[in-house]
Amino acid sequence: MRRIGFAILGLSILACCPEPQPDPMPGPVLEKRIPVNLNRNLDIVFLVDNSGSMLAEQQQLTANFPEFIGVLQQIEGGLPDVHLGVLSSNVGAAGAPSVPGCPAAGDNGNLLTGPPGNTCATQYGLQGSFISDIAQPNGTRLTNYQEGKLAQLFTCMASLGTSGCGFEMHLESMYRALQPGKNPGFYRPEAYLAVVFLADEDDCSTEMGTMFGDANAGLMSALGPRTSFRCHEFGVQCDNDPNPRAFGPKTGCRPRDNSMYMYEVERYIDFLRGLKADPSLVIVAGIIGDFDAATGALTVGPDPNNAMFPSVQKSCFTRDPNDPDDGAAPPVRMHRFLSSFPGRNTVTTICNENLQDAMAQIAELLKTAIGNPCIERALADRNPNLDGLQPECSVVDVINPNSETPEEHIIPPCSTVIQAGTACDPGSAGMPCWCIHPNAPQCPKAPQNFAIDVNRGGATPPLGTVLEVQCVTATP
Repeated sequence: MRRIGFAILGLSILACCPEPQPDPMPGPVLEKRIPVNLNRNLDIVFLVDNSGSMLAEQQQLTANFPEFIGVLQQIEGGLPDVHLGVLSSNVGAAGAPSVPGCPAAGDNGNLLTGPPGNTCATQYGLQGSFISDIAQPNGTRLTNYQEGKLAQLFTCMASLGTSGCGFEMHLESMYRALQPGKNPGFYRPEAYLAVVFLADEDDCSTEMGTMFGDANAGLMSALGPRTSFRCHEFGVQCDNDPNPRAFGPKTGCRPRDNSMYMYEVERYIDFLRGLKADPSLVIVAGIIGDFDAATGALTVGPDPNNAMFPSVQKSCFTRDPNDPDDGAAPPVRMHRFLSSFPGRNTVTTICNENLQDAMAQIAELLKTAIGNPCIERALADRNPNLDGLQPECSVVDVINPNSETPEEHIIPPCSTVIQAGTACDPGSAGMPCWCIHPNAPQCPKAPQNFAIDVNRGGATPPLGTVLEVQCVTATP
């Protein structure tokens, strides 16, 4: 967002002589970019790790799905027009035969309606391989499942179980799922696309099934023992690390370039970016293990099943009462992927006691992307000599914001800036003008439920216009 000088001060208009405006004061600033023409189409993919250690995490995901939907329902107009699908991390072992738990191509990027042999579709009347919930002009919603059973249906669909391949290919599964012609009807070119990853191990998207060969290999073989460490050794490189299998701390760890076996992360970054002409339509989120990309630090130590074999040590531990050793490995490749979508990504730890905050944070990101007018921090009073709150904000329409020559139009404040109604009364200011007023349904967590609004007098800005807002706040 371009930094805009605060020449506009939200002062009350007095009947006589307006009090001189104070000079702009330094202070923390809340910045927002709000799409003016609301796009309510949202395609959401939950990519769920279904390997052997993920039972408790799947339960936490589904238990907190209502929190996720609750935030989305705060978007203007209520719940967006959603397509909601579930994928697994299981795409087999790149064609390698006889890899336990990894038959053929696994789920091969197919949208799933639950674990093998499930009855989700029958139980909840689901028609198709994904949830569709679309608002109709008469205020009703057109759904392809039993009305009122969204949370229950998602819980059933996302409870994929733990029989999936232990060499998790999160990124490759996403890549296959979104190929043209795959999963017909799910992907809408004009819609926002959100991909949410739930995983306790790093990505192991492989190029060659031979990486999983030599089942009885030892420490001295070219491939090393056939464990998940192969995904790290051939997918990650660390500084000054001539022997990745050596026990001890490592630093500067990052996705490996030119791996002899594994796909580079950039393959998946470029693919997802390339799906949309407007990059702001792509949102990614990860509920994954802990990893500090600044230091790239991790530790290699003994494998729990064979102390002679190397294993990337867990970076955090979960609280699964049935598995005291349950936790998550540092997701080096996944972190690179997620961080490559600036302003459109969120990463939270899978090791929280529950995933309520993670699900809410992801939903808030989607809410912001679609259009979030909420003023999430308390506004500073920029003229305490006047009664009431006197905010200082800059509000600008930006046409073609992603072009080299965006067109900007400053919007002045309405005569009264803080208003009690549900729409801005311009007073003597003319239109367009902006005001701030309570909007509890959309902004239940904002101080005083404040939202910013613009009265345009019925005018419709060009498609793609965004409202850039900057307001001085009382706290950072």
